[in-house]
Order: sequence, then C-alpha cells, then structure tokens
Amino acid sequence: MRSFMKYIIPVVFLFALLGLGYQLMFNAAGFLINLLVIAGFAGLIFLVIRWVMARRYGTSLFPARTGPTRAQLRKAKRTSSKKAETAPPSFLSRGAKTAQAPKSKPARLSKHKTANPHLTVIEGKKNKKKNRALF
Repeated sequence: MRSFMKYIIPVVFLFALLGLGYQLMFNAAGFLINLLVIAGFAGLIFLVIRWVMARRYGTSLFPARTGPTRAQLRKAKRTSSKKAETAPPSFLSRGAKTAQAPKSKPARLSKHKTANPHLTVIEGKKNKKKNRALF
C-alpha cells in the first residue's frame, strides 16, 4: 500500500499543477475568481469557528490583546542586553566577594526532618520468575 501511495501522490500534485497552469494561461480571470471564492469561504469558515468558540468559552469574537506589544518587547530586550554587557562577569564578582569577606564559621544549618513518603508494601509472589518468551 505504501509503495502505491508513493507514486500516486506525486501524480496527483503533477495533475493539479498542470490544471492550474492551464487555467492560468487560458482563463486567467476565472482563475482569479476561483481564488477569491476560495479565500471568501476560508474567511467565512474562520469567522464561524471564532463565533462558535467565543460563545462556548464566553469571550468576545475578537478579543483585545493583553500584555506588552512587540515594540515594548524589543525595547526591553535591548535594554536588558545592554545591562548584561555592562555588568562584570560572574566569575570575577564571585572571586572579589570571597577575597574581601573575612572567613568565618559557616552558620549551622538547622536539620529538619522530612516527612516519610506514604508508601505501602504490596504483598505478592516475589519469587515467581517472569516468562521472558512473550517478549
């Protein structure tokens, strides 16, 4: 079946291209009208789907966009990258902090007991070997 489909699909696309080329050469106005009709039906289907979804989920047909605009995102990206370039590398700032700070005893961390997981033991035949022939 796959080998059959491997040859059928390119043939169908070839016929479609030949038909489009023929219609474009000998009936350009009809071709453009067909494209406009297809675009109109696609737009109509899109609006119907939006209307159904808006009614189902209780939103408006064309909801207002919330959040930052693309221009605001671009500006934020520019400013954040400039700040990152001016900041010293992290390995330099770490070394400077440890060299300046006098060494003292680390604060003793309080040990807190974690709650035991709520697991149960399931009784069963633990010595029974699995039949590996099925794999």
